[in-house]
Amino acid sequence: MAEKYNQEAIDALVNSGRAIPGQSLTNEPDQSYAWENPPEFTNFRQALNYITSELLEEDVFVPLMKGVGDGVPITDIALQILQTGFQQGKWNPDLLVMLLEPTVYTLMAMAEKSNIQYRINGDDEQDLDSEDEDEIVQMRANNLKKYAQNKIPKEAKIPAGGLPQEIIDNIKNVEVPESLLDRKEPQQEESLLAKGEM
Repeated sequence: MAEKYNQEAIDALVNSGRAIPGQSLTNEPDQSYAWENPPEFTNFRQALNYITSELLEEDVFVPLMKGVGDGVPITDIALQILQTGFQQGKWNPDLLVMLLEPTVYTLMAMAEKSNIQYRINGDDEQDLDSEDEDEIVQMRANNLKKYAQNKIPKEAKIPAGGLPQEIIDNIKNVEVPESLLDRKEPQQEESLLAKGEM
C-alpha cells in the first residue's frame, strides 16, 4: 500500500527557507557549524575577560550604553551577547549559563560608570499559546530569560565579589565619552510657519 503525501505541504516545507530536520547530519564533516566544534573558550575567567574587553571597546561601548539608556533591559543584552558567542563557537551552553550573571553585572557596572539609569529585566512576555513551528526555540529562549530574571533581582546591585577586581578596574579606567554623560532631551524644531519663512 503506497502512502500518499500532501504535495502542497512538502512544497511549503522545502520553500520555507528553514533547515529541514536532520539536514545538519547530511553536511560534509568539514562544513560543520561553529557550535559543533570544540569551543574557543573553556576557561571561565578567560571567557569573561574576552567579553569585557569586547564591551569596553569604544565602538561597542557607546552604542551599547545608548541602548541601555533608551531602556533596553540589561538581561536581554547579556543573553544576546552570550547566544551570539555560542553560535560563533566561543563557548558551550554550560559556560554560557555560567557567564550570564557576571555579564549582567559587567553591563550594570558600565551603566553606573556612565551615569545611565538601566533596567535589569524587560516586561514579562506572554506565554506561548500558538502552535508555531519555532515554539521550541522560543521556549528555550524564554526559559533562559526566566532563569536570568530569577537569578538577578529587579533591583540588583553588584554584589561584593560578583566580578573579578581586574574587570572592575578596567571598567573604572574606561573613559566615558561626553556624548553619554551629556544625554540631552531632543529639542523640538520650530516649525517653518512659526519662523515666518513661508
